Amino acid sequence: MATVSFSAEVPEGDSVAIREIVRPLKAHVGVSAVMLDTGESVSVGDEAFYPMQSVYKFPLALSVLKRVDQGVLDLDQKVKVTRDQLPEKTWSPLRDRFPQGGEFPLKELLRFSVQESDNNACDILFSLIGGPANVQKDLKEWGVENMNVKYTEADTHRNHEWQYSNSARPTAMTSLFRMFDEGKILKKDTQLFLWDMMASCATGAERLKGLLPKEYVVAHKTGTGGTLPDGAVSHQ
Repeated sequence: MATVSFSAEVPEGDSVAIREIVRPLKAHVGVSAVMLDTGESVSVGDEAFYPMQSVYKFPLALSVLKRVDQGVLDLDQKVKVTRDQLPEKTWSPLRDRFPQGGEFPLKELLRFSVQESDNNACDILFSLIGGPANVQKDLKEWGVENMNVKYTEADTHRNHEWQYSNSARPTAMTSLFRMFDEGKILKKDTQLFLWDMMASCATGAERLKGLLPKEYVVAHKTGTGGTLPDGAVSHQ
């Protein structure tokens, strides 16, 4: 799955051209792109749900920052992380650097989750807001349909199949990115905080971001599995 929101020239081609590109592939391909300025859009394969993989750390970050806006959480508050919250056999730069745990500002845990796609930081954030069900409630509140956030990273390690239930239609993801970009979800300060983190995302530089002109500023969140789901907002 690939989703992109653009604020520049209309991408060349349309859904017919995209279908011709993906026709030889032995795969289910989902693509959605939206022009932020005009609302023009193109999509392919949007009738299906696709695994988000780590792209779901984007709606999780929105839910955390919503609670920052509400005063429930604070970006500078210290969060105690125990060794038990840093399991092995999962991607976790946080654990690799601080194997015994420690106390970390909330904004640093967000940075680990969003910029470095840290699975343990992701689950610590889930624990702070009451789990995936509350992200799902937020999506409903924001009017985002066809996106499912059901399981934590720890859940998906217990049952490998559950990762595929964290899924979305491509147009659902572009809708969420567009709402974020237009300031309809977060206050200005938290919106810019997340934007800056995503524009400096350490993962996936060779994917959507690498295929766009270098002068574009790309706020993106990658996902990695058997497929490569990616989502981004791009401004020239």
